[in-house]
Amino acid sequence: HNDQLGPFAEYITKLFGYDKVLPMNSGVEAGETAVKLARKWAYEVKGVPQNKATVLFANENFWGRSLAAVSSSTDATCYNNFGPYMPGFKLIPYNDLSALEEAFKADPNIAAFMVEPIQGEAGVVVPDATYLKGVRAL
Repeated sequence: HNDQLGPFAEYITKLFGYDKVLPMNSGVEAGETAVKLARKWAYEVKGVPQNKATVLFANENFWGRSLAAVSSSTDATCYNNFGPYMPGFKLIPYNDLSALEEAFKADPNIAAFMVEPIQGEAGVVVPDATYLKGVRAL
């Protein structure tokens, strides 16, 4: 604990033009918070029925070793023997806009799509030049 959080929050929100900030200490903590915020938004704003929110993840993702993170993993060395896994998580192929579009059409309860712009756990995987713009458009 220190006396710098308040001044930091004031500075960073003014710098970016935001009304709130939620500082994080680690990558996995940021991912966990992103899932929580997406679900909260889905229930309170989108109107998704309670406990029905879905979060989509791209295959071959990596965002940590927490139970939520391994629940979204396609790497057996990350998830074997750690179940049961987080409910409401679905996986789709990375760099595949048609799979993302189909997922959106099939599930009205999608709260978020969590994707790395460039995947880096098992090498450097860069999507097609139009992929991220296409994700945003969907």
